[in-house]
Amino acid sequence: MARPTMTGAAAALSHRDFRRFWFGALVSNTGGWMQNAAVPVVAFGLAGSPGDVGITGFFQYVPFMVMGLVGGALADRYPRRRLLIATQVAQSAFALALFALVATDSATTLSLSAVAFGAGLAGGLNVPIWQSFVTELVPRDTLLNAVTLNSAQFNAARALGPFLAGVVIAAWGAAAAFALNAASYLVVIGVLTVIRGTSDQRVVAAGQRFVTRVRAGARHLRASPPIVACCVAIIAVAGLGSPLFSYLPVIGENELGVTGARLGLLFGAAGAGSVLFTPLLLTVAPRIRRALLLAGSMSLYGVSVVATGLAPTYPLVLVALLAFGGAYLAIASTINTTIQLVVDEDLRGVVIALYIGCLTGALPVGIFCWGLAADRVGIRATTVGAGVALLLATAVLVVTRRFEVMGAADDARDAAAHPAAGGNAAAREVGT
Repeated sequence: MARPTMTGAAAALSHRDFRRFWFGALVSNTGGWMQNAAVPVVAFGLAGSPGDVGITGFFQYVPFMVMGLVGGALADRYPRRRLLIATQVAQSAFALALFALVATDSATTLSLSAVAFGAGLAGGLNVPIWQSFVTELVPRDTLLNAVTLNSAQFNAARALGPFLAGVVIAAWGAAAAFALNAASYLVVIGVLTVIRGTSDQRVVAAGQRFVTRVRAGARHLRASPPIVACCVAIIAVAGLGSPLFSYLPVIGENELGVTGARLGLLFGAAGAGSVLFTPLLLTVAPRIRRALLLAGSMSLYGVSVVATGLAPTYPLVLVALLAFGGAYLAIASTINTTIQLVVDEDLRGVVIALYIGCLTGALPVGIFCWGLAADRVGIRATTVGAGVALLLATAVLVVTRRFEVMGAADDARDAAAHPAAGGNAAAREVGT
């Protein structure tokens, strides 16, 4: 197979609307990651307890699970671009509320959790609509590239946002991070006013109720082994490994004695690892079976969590977090493209919402349990234990051949890239 050129690796960016959306999203997600980093910093500063970080993190993320289904159903029925404008406005309003709470020294664990919960409701609506909208901006033969670039953009923001949060918090306080996030949504709103999606003319189908849509999506999910495998994998990843990000303030301040820009660099290392892995993911990963890619990246993710817990020095923790971020990009890209390739277009939004519900259900539970464990046995022991548990879960999924069913998505990917070689028949076979 010919080696892809950099033009091919960034093919989706040749489409004007996707390019505008991509750059706007980079700005907004950078602000969002600033907020994600600032919330646990404020929570830890209020009481100095990992348990309080767990409580706030639980309320920050659990509404994503609740509202994701609503957002998915809306994404399948209404113009997604218009819905996105509404969710950006709502998220900006909650960011301003967080700013006001912290700027006036009114924040308590309860009030911070309550506003974070509201922000999570708006964010939960947004995610499945956002994921579904990406498919409207590029042709099918560049869908894999578009989803990968979207993941790369998200993780570039994950590198830059937390680092900037550390700098901003050190210089002006956490309130400034929330204010900058509120302003960042204006960029996406501006972009959304000048681009068009294929669902702009969509109207509500008569007789389609919310519960009916969710049931149809659940049936479609259960009947699709590749999507089931994705959901099982993300539950393990989100519940066992991903809570590490929320506890970086605890590791940084209590275990490593760093604050300010050095703490921000700790936050940004995971995102930087994603950026470093992006060229490999765009050029090499499309030639690797996704079953092997997902098993390998989950294993690396588990190892990096263990290494973060064991690393005795700040530089070694940074190295472990670089691997942590790169592995997560590979996991997210593999899972997201698998679902996008095999899902029925009429149920895309609600099925993505069900998948996101698996992620956002496991994540807050994991964050809460990490907090309980860290209060009892310490953050390092908790981190190592969670990483080992993730490695064991990955081994079980490999031994039971749970990932082998992803071959259907590989076939759909290859068919989309080479339509002359029977792409239409292959697409029909996997239900797209």
